[in-house]
Amino acid sequence: MQGNTEREKPKKGAALQFFGMVLLSLGLLNAMLALKGALTPDWFIYVLIVLGSALLAAGVWRSGIK
Repeated sequence: MQGNTEREKPKKGAALQFFGMVLLSLGLLNAMLALKGALTPDWFIYVLIVLGSALLAAGVWRSGIK
């Protein structure tokens, strides 16, 4: 079998995008569940959302997606 034997390097920022999306999803789901249960969202939920958004944006910026 002939082919390219070199391993392709993962794109820059892919791990940041993934981790940011996970944090953002968890924060948003947690906020929706808290609001559905008539609870006041905790400050930690807002931290998850902001941190997830920042990491996602940093990953997109680092990978060069336009």
